[in-house]
Amino acid sequence: MTQTIKTLSQRETQLLSTLSSEGKNIFSFEDAFKLLKLSRGHAWKFIHTLVDKGWLRQIEKGKYLIVPLEGIAAGTWSEEAFVIAANLVAPYAVSYWSALNYYGYTEQIPRTIFVSTTKRKFKAETEILGIPFKFITLKSHKFFGTTTIWFGNKKVIITDKEKTIVDSLDHPEYCGGIVEAAKGLANAIEDAIDLDKLTSYATRMKNRAIFKRLGYVSEVLDLPVKHYLNRWQKMVSLGYVLLDPLSAKTGTHNSRWHIQANVSKANLTGWRTH
Repeated sequence: MTQTIKTLSQRETQLLSTLSSEGKNIFSFEDAFKLLKLSRGHAWKFIHTLVDKGWLRQIEKGKYLIVPLEGIAAGTWSEEAFVIAANLVAPYAVSYWSALNYYGYTEQIPRTIFVSTTKRKFKAETEILGIPFKFITLKSHKFFGTTTIWFGNKKVIITDKEKTIVDSLDHPEYCGGIVEAAKGLANAIEDAIDLDKLTSYATRMKNRAIFKRLGYVSEVLDLPVKHYLNRWQKMVSLGYVLLDPLSAKTGTHNSRWHIQANVSKANLTGWRTH
């Protein structure tokens, strides 16, 4: 990433230093307006001069990011991407594939930042600083199970470990497919996630497909969850669902879990040998 930075005036330096000291590396026009004590028109010109100079990036209308020079030098924006996500919509939670990677449950680093919310964005996808953001709008009963993480003094809301796994089984298409979801489940169980909480979360989601994928994948991978399989099997409804929504509607039908296994067992377990 190439960035040309031009010299700051004393007043520009003061504004950026004050915002940074208050932890407002992402700030609104109103934040700057209160500090500048200028007319709204002059304050707008002041801010956009900093954009032109390369010290600020506009991430949305009326929202700006103070450019992290160390991030530009390294070409990495991973922490900034989560912090940007925290300022794009409310309520929100970093989720799905992004959360799977954050917890170390997949080694795949998704280029897109996945953000769940109950608010419908005008655009389901947007790109900021070259980073794609995808917003998944959830019904209110599916928006729960979050925790707080910190990057320095910057707060970010993310789905907790159990909700991340449940979300991945609810919508494997938002975590790279069922193989990534299966990998995430196996690694999460090795990490000793709370299976009672996971079961409770899956019930709250009101989507029986979660239990179908959960049970089927657990048996194929021979995961140490035998005490839960009967409980999960009782939650299975009669209709068949695709194991992987991203794959074609082919494959055998598993009557125990009411799954159409459109991903082979070899593919579902192949990551273990790589």
